[in-house]
Amino acid sequence: MLDTLLSAVAFGVVLASIIAIAAMGFTIQFGLTNVLNLTYGGVMTVGGYAAYLAVSHGASAWWGLPLGAAAGSITTLALGHGLLRRFAARGTKVFEMMMVTLGIGLVVDYTLQALTHNNISQFTVLQSAPIHLGAVIVTPTQVIVTAIGLGIFLGLEALLRLTRIGKALRAMAADPALARACGIRTRRVVIFTWLLSGALCGLAGVVYIINSQSIGYTSGELFLPLVIAAAILGGAGSPSGAVLASLLMGIVTQVVSAYGNASYSTAAGFGLLVVVLLTRPGAVLTKGANEELALS
Repeated sequence: MLDTLLSAVAFGVVLASIIAIAAMGFTIQFGLTNVLNLTYGGVMTVGGYAAYLAVSHGASAWWGLPLGAAAGSITTLALGHGLLRRFAARGTKVFEMMMVTLGIGLVVDYTLQALTHNNISQFTVLQSAPIHLGAVIVTPTQVIVTAIGLGIFLGLEALLRLTRIGKALRAMAADPALARACGIRTRRVVIFTWLLSGALCGLAGVVYIINSQSIGYTSGELFLPLVIAAAILGGAGSPSGAVLASLLMGIVTQVVSAYGNASYSTAAGFGLLVVVLLTRPGAVLTKGANEELALS
């Protein structure tokens, strides 16, 4: 019984690392624009497929990480700066904007379904002998995934706290009007936010398929509830909060899976999202889409 719990917690930490990468990107974008971006799952899948195509054509799996990040950045910038900005300029409200992103996300999903002919593709890379840590057995790939998540968190914290663009992003998330009055170039910051959010989303997609060893057109969408729940529970605009919430999500879902059934883990993720929305409705329905998005 204890061995099962320890294994579940270990796998939960691995899962949390993947959730955290995506949740950090989601919470940064949500904190600045107040747009609950439901295209995020589709963008994760796009990043995963970019890595899959690169590896299937002979590239190293490590090249899949920057390629997935680039694909995520380009897709998110096109959707956010190219489409959502126009809706924000028309004064679209929060719920309406959420429906817009849901529709765009469905277009992305079904486009991927058509291109891949609804196939599930295998992505077996970085395979090696498992590591025994007492009663817990993990693979080197899982250790690498956890290390990537930790490294991205530390790098993001350094970016936000030690660089001018990071400080400008934090200032805009806290008080857009004051930030603009202080001379911060809001357009550049918003564009940077879309690019950063997309890069983290694409990276999460690549890390997810490295861990799961397969990819399909719904891969990112199945993961999205955990990402949204972690971002909202951790607090809009708080990467550290998103990481802590991701640990909770990862461990809870894996413990449920270990003591119940693997299919229950998805239900647990949706259940946690429902609880978060019930207990913190103000985290989502607070105001209209940020005017900075419309002006970007």
